[in-house]
Amino acid sequence: MHVGGITVDLNWLLQFIFTVFVIGLGLLHLVKNTASKYFEVDANFEAAESNHTAIDPSIINQDMEVEEDSCLCGNCGSFGTKKCSRCKSVRYCSQRCQEAHWKAGHKLKCKDFKLNSSQTARSNFGFKPSGGGSKSFSSIALAPACGVSNSKPIKKPGKVLFPYDEFIKLFNSDKPGFSPCGLLNCGNSCFANVVLQCLTYTRPLVAYLLNKGHQTECRRNDWCFLCVFQSHVERASQSTLPFSPINILSRLPNIGGNLGYGRQEDAHEFMRFAIDTMQSVCLDEFGGEKAVEPASQETTIIQHIFGGRLQSQVICAKCNKISNQFENMMDLTVEIHGDAASLEECLDQFTDKEWLHGENMYKCDRCNDYVKAWKRLTIQRAPNVLTIALKRFQWEVW
Repeated sequence: MHVGGITVDLNWLLQFIFTVFVIGLGLLHLVKNTASKYFEVDANFEAAESNHTAIDPSIINQDMEVEEDSCLCGNCGSFGTKKCSRCKSVRYCSQRCQEAHWKAGHKLKCKDFKLNSSQTARSNFGFKPSGGGSKSFSSIALAPACGVSNSKPIKKPGKVLFPYDEFIKLFNSDKPGFSPCGLLNCGNSCFANVVLQCLTYTRPLVAYLLNKGHQTECRRNDWCFLCVFQSHVERASQSTLPFSPINILSRLPNIGGNLGYGRQEDAHEFMRFAIDTMQSVCLDEFGGEKAVEPASQETTIIQHIFGGRLQSQVICAKCNKISNQFENMMDLTVEIHGDAASLEECLDQFTDKEWLHGENMYKCDRCNDYVKAWKRLTIQRAPNVLTIALKRFQWEVW
């Protein structure tokens, strides 16, 4: 066939058109398949989240007329942009409206709401009142019901080391009731001073040390960080002038093996060592870490203050099997990616879904093969006192 003086092979032209048509169908199928995976995994994650036990609304004070998702100011009724820092259920358009609403009686209602919601939230995560008035755990499997899941129920502890209702009283106490007191820099000790200041004004921890105390129950024959820290808090509550925390600084190797007096150290690392040391001291009262089962280790006063639980959920893209793993946490390390400009954006990035593929594929027990999967890390149980460490550095490979 001749077209405009050019010889065209009709068979070749038909084959070319057919090939383009087949490739187009293949691309269309690929796009639809990829999009369906995104919608499917979103539905699975949402179903998994909705399966968690919700807080019983019957215990919430009936005078709380403004719903949590309402955008109206609780005082004047205009558009509210900020939530109440205590109960998170009422919005305000300005600080003036918040002060007026608190003076009108919301402050007392807010305190009751916070206490009730804290107790209910803890009960929804496995606690139930026992006959003796203390707290025990129920064997609730905190795993989603959608798909096929291999998650194991969170084991309840055989013994509660520190009753949670006593912790609630400490958390809602008026401690610390003393003015801030400065600490002297003893030479590259700023990293420790800032952490000691934060711990000294952590309300439930200070209330425990000043009201109940640890020194009378300590079973350590050698140097004890919690005993020395109790003396530090007592001195800070009575002093009006800055003082030196040398009793703690001179024993840095006893808190963390690689810490040294007079050297510049990382504040987050020191805080981790300090909290872990206090946790070990609490376990020593019951025979030490080896003598206490892992589930009971999460019921110390230190765990009640700083402890939480992370959930790592993986959804197989081939068979939709859901795998949940839970891990205890004492703080949250959050990276700063891209143009993140606020803590909220960093937390959103922390909980983003991750696509496991290529060399990072997931070994699915149901498929018995390495497959593509979705992974998501969330906070399954938030700590009562959340410590967030921002990673302001990134490793670059040149």
